[in-house]
Amino acid sequence: MIKTCVIPIVGIGGLGKTTLAKLVFNDERMDQSFKLKMWVCVSDDFDIKKIIIKIINSAFLTSTFTSTPATTVPLAHQENLNNLDIEQLQTRLRHKLSRQKFLLVLDDVWNDDRAKWIELKDLIKVGVAGSKVLVTTRSNSIASMMGDVPPYLLKGLSPKNCLSLFVKWAFKEGEETKYPNLVEIGKEIVKKCRGVPLAVKTLGSSLFSKLDLNKWVSYLRQCFAYFSLYPKDYSFDSFEIQTLWIAVGLVHSHSRNGSEKLEDVAREYMDELHSRSFLHEFEDLGYVCQFKVHDLIYDLALYVGKEEFVALDLHTQNISKQIRHISVVENNPQGHVLFPKSQSVRTLLFPIKGLGLASETLLYIWISRYKYLRYLDLSNSSFDILPNSIAKLEHLRALDLSDNRKI
Repeated sequence: MIKTCVIPIVGIGGLGKTTLAKLVFNDERMDQSFKLKMWVCVSDDFDIKKIIIKIINSAFLTSTFTSTPATTVPLAHQENLNNLDIEQLQTRLRHKLSRQKFLLVLDDVWNDDRAKWIELKDLIKVGVAGSKVLVTTRSNSIASMMGDVPPYLLKGLSPKNCLSLFVKWAFKEGEETKYPNLVEIGKEIVKKCRGVPLAVKTLGSSLFSKLDLNKWVSYLRQCFAYFSLYPKDYSFDSFEIQTLWIAVGLVHSHSRNGSEKLEDVAREYMDELHSRSFLHEFEDLGYVCQFKVHDLIYDLALYVGKEEFVALDLHTQNISKQIRHISVVENNPQGHVLFPKSQSVRTLLFPIKGLGLASETLLYIWISRYKYLRYLDLSNSSFDILPNSIAKLEHLRALDLSDNRKI
C-alpha cells in the first residue's frame, strides 16, 4: 500500500499557520520534489464532494499555470464538475493523482469527523510513495486524528519580535525614533497580543496610521474606552453606546453652526472604529448596528481606560478616587462601600439586563455625592418612586428608566 504522509501544523487563529504553509508550498525545492502541488481551503465544511472538486481543480490549475495556490487563479479556468456524481468525481481524482508524487495542502481544517477523513485519505493514497499532505488546523485533536507524524506546534512571537513587528506596521522605516511616546504605548499593547502576529499587525496599522497621539488620546480613544464598562462578549447595539458618548460630551458637531446632528456624528465615530477592525460580528440594521468587541480588543480597552473606567464585579476590591465612569456587571456584596467619595464620577451604568439598583439608600448617596453626573442608568431597578432630589443633578444628560416594573 502506498504511504502518503500527513503533516499537521497546529496553532491558534492568526498565528501564521497558513502563511507558513504557503512558504513551504511556494518554495522552489518543492517544485523539484513534487510533480504536482495542490492547495485546498477546507474551513468548517468538510464536504467530501466539494473537497474532491477543489483538489481536481487545484491539480489542473497548478499544472497548467504556476505553482501558485489555486485561490489566486481566475475561476474561469476551473472545470465545472458540480454536475458529476461522487463516483465520477472519485474516478477523475484517482486519474489526476495516480502515478504522481504530489504535495496537497488542506488549509484550515475544523471538522473532526474521522470517518470523513478516512474516506478522503483512501481516495488520495493513489499517488507515488513520498507524497505529502500538509494540514493546518487550530485543533490538537484534529491534528492527532489526521497526522502520521507529530504535529508542528506553531508558537507565538517573542515579546521582542512582537514589538519589532508592531513598529514595522505602525511607522515608516526609522520614524519610530521620532515618537518614543507611541513606542511606549506600543509595548503595552503588544503584551495583550499574546504573540499573535495578526493581532500585532492589525493594532499597529490601526492605532498609529496617522502618527497623531493627540488624536488617539482625544475623542476616539475615550469613546473606545467605554467598551471596558461592559463584560466580555457583550452584544452591543449602537444606540446605547452612542447615547452614552453623546451624554458625556464626547460627540461634537463638525459644522460651525452646530447644525449637524450629534447622532450622525456618533455614527461616524462608530464607523471609524469598525473600519479600524475594533468591532466584529458587525451587522448594520439601518437605524442601529449590532456588534461585539473581540476579546483582544476588549483587553486593549481595559488598558486604555484603566485610569478612569471600572466595571464593578465580585472581584473588585476598591475603586480609585480618580475613576470617573463606573458600571456594575455583578452584584458585589461590598459594592456600596466601594464607590468613591469624590465628585468626579460622570457615568453610572448597569449594562446587564435584569441587574439593576436595588438600594434606595445608595441612590440617595449617589444623588447627593455625584453632582456632575452626565449619565445615570436606573434600568431594571426596583423603586416605587423616583426621588425628587434627582432634579438637583443639573448636568445630567441621560437618564435610563427602562424596565422599571414598580415605579
